[in-house]
Amino acid sequence: MFISDFAIKRPLVTVVAMVALVVFGLVALFKLKTDEFPEVVPPYASVGLIYPGASPEGVEKEVLNPVEEQITAISGVKTVMGKAYDGYASIIIEFNFGTNMSDATQEIRDKISAIRADLPAEMKEPVITKLNDTDRPIVSLALTSTNLSQADLTRLADPKITRELRSLSGVAEVQVFGKVERELTVELQPDRLQAAGVSVGQVVQALQAQNLAAPVGRVTGALDERSIRLKGRLEGPQDFMQMVVAERNGQLIRLGQVAQVRDGTEEPRSLAHYNDGEAVGNDNKKSPGYSTTDVSDRVRAKVKDLQKGLPEGTQIVLVKDSGTRVTAAVTNVKEALLEGALLTVLVVFLFLNSWRSTVITGLALPVSVLASFIMVWVLGFKLETMSLLGLSLAIGILIDDAIVVRENIVRHVEMGKDHMRAAHEGTDEIGLAVAATTFTILAVFVPIGFIPVI
Repeated sequence: MFISDFAIKRPLVTVVAMVALVVFGLVALFKLKTDEFPEVVPPYASVGLIYPGASPEGVEKEVLNPVEEQITAISGVKTVMGKAYDGYASIIIEFNFGTNMSDATQEIRDKISAIRADLPAEMKEPVITKLNDTDRPIVSLALTSTNLSQADLTRLADPKITRELRSLSGVAEVQVFGKVERELTVELQPDRLQAAGVSVGQVVQALQAQNLAAPVGRVTGALDERSIRLKGRLEGPQDFMQMVVAERNGQLIRLGQVAQVRDGTEEPRSLAHYNDGEAVGNDNKKSPGYSTTDVSDRVRAKVKDLQKGLPEGTQIVLVKDSGTRVTAAVTNVKEALLEGALLTVLVVFLFLNSWRSTVITGLALPVSVLASFIMVWVLGFKLETMSLLGLSLAIGILIDDAIVVRENIVRHVEMGKDHMRAAHEGTDEIGLAVAATTFTILAVFVPIGFIPVI
């Protein structure tokens, strides 16, 4: 065959080419990103519709049905499944395979916006997300303390810690669970309201009008321009109690005269526990295209830095780390690959009983594997379990072909031919059969790539 004949006649070129493949393969191997599974985007999207206080029947009639009608009209939609709950509706949309999910979600958003005026005003903005099997938290953290209250932990976790984590490259989203938000409660005293002649509406209007911060204009100088901003955001109970809610006979009536203001927390909507104690949970999701292990390493390094600035008795605990699991999974496949290669070389030595044949077959293995990493890197794939399993299958085929070709060359040498002639004739004699065997195996696996659905 042409390739084998050229390699035999030009050994120097062949050796240089093999060394170059090994060098570039090693460079590509160290540049490859590591992940557990390949990123597959299934053609599914979900829509969450929040309608506070409505019954399931009301949610279905006023929100779910109109939105489903709009979504069904979108091109490429295969099935639409909606469910109505108490104050909430969920819609799962399946698109035809191959649909661009970014365009699909934008079209869903446009369709809902087109009928937004017909939907109840109390309905919150719809939450539209693309469903993705790999869109799971890769690092989960727990913020615990023996000295701080749950409210203090919440203020420490969000926004301080979450802001630091969101700034990391590759972190797409940081979710906080078990947090207790601060809430100022205004308890109106009916008898005091009646005595002062103040209505509940006046109190509400005063709270809305006076507790704000907004731009009110600008001042233009000779060389610059400065903005004027009203700093009216109140901070604590004492500030609210001094708020003026009405005026009667020239007397200012303040909120503290008709109500009690307490600094507390809102009713918790989620709960996080760690080692039988309350904590604030933190889930970190990675952005598409980033390596799980790389993002995990960045999060752990940032947590280590944040730990130094936490109050005494407070710590950030690593609850789950997918980066460690991914590294272990890929390492296991690598070890199995290496063990299989060593056993293959041992089998070659035992059956051919020739150290020369063993060395030749053993060299073909790393050269071919490292060369394959070049294409893996160029085509943008990652080093994950699926690609490594495919590589292990290819190694088996490679060793089979190498053993068959080498054994046939040895047979020609035993017939009394010199090594050059034996290599030429042995390869030409068996080369077409070996190529046909490899192409037959490819013919079995190639159609899998044309399966239209997952």
